[in-house]
Amino acid sequence: MANDRNYTLEMEVPYYFVNFTGDIRLSALVDMMLLTSEKQLHQSNVDSTEMVKDNGLGWVVVQYHMDIDKMPRLGQKLKITTQATSYNKYFFYRDFWVDDEKDNRMVTAQSSFVLIDIKERKMVSVSDRLDDKFGAEETSKLRRFKRLRVPEEYDFKQPQHIGYYNIDVNKHVNNSYYFDWMVDTLDLDYIAHHQIKSIDIKYEKELNMQSDPLSYVKVDNTNNKSIHWIKNGDVLNVIAEFEWENK
Repeated sequence: MANDRNYTLEMEVPYYFVNFTGDIRLSALVDMMLLTSEKQLHQSNVDSTEMVKDNGLGWVVVQYHMDIDKMPRLGQKLKITTQATSYNKYFFYRDFWVDDEKDNRMVTAQSSFVLIDIKERKMVSVSDRLDDKFGAEETSKLRRFKRLRVPEEYDFKQPQHIGYYNIDVNKHVNNSYYFDWMVDTLDLDYIAHHQIKSIDIKYEKELNMQSDPLSYVKVDNTNNKSIHWIKNGDVLNVIAEFEWENK
């Protein structure tokens, strides 16, 4: 379903999208949102598959901010909507929202994307390469996301294995896998008794098959927050802050 600016995809949450509590996994939630944007992009042949095949270019997400009022659950019927809001020379901004079948808002998200030349691994101009901007408005302003800093100490770290199934058409680790790796650093009991309220995440440097990432976490129980970051050697790849609330 689409209009000039919005595209909506209706889905039911399958069992393989949820964790042991019945809540949808963060990675699956992000995958559903990205699928919705891909469906809209496909209307003008600028989705990931077409961009790689025809132009050697790939869409790469840079940042998300997400607010979660209620986490979708197993078997729930959802309406996932995306809207291209604005763009400048290098950044393309997109909003997402997830409603239940009664149109109650569950999740809202803001995001920024860039286009990269897959062979050169460099950004290219969004404004020059896209004929259809999907109703997004040109702007000279940069959307401001929360600034995240790596803590001086961590509570736990663990190595992550990168397999062929982690690599997407852009030849790097798909960004949704980072969410699984981050949540895996938390205690099972913590996951069982807490729900994510908001997320801020920034992707700094891509990972590939040759990378040996380590996932770190620092939990701030006083403020119900956890800071997560992943590094490959001394290089920071991604950093995120999760805000939690008790179930």
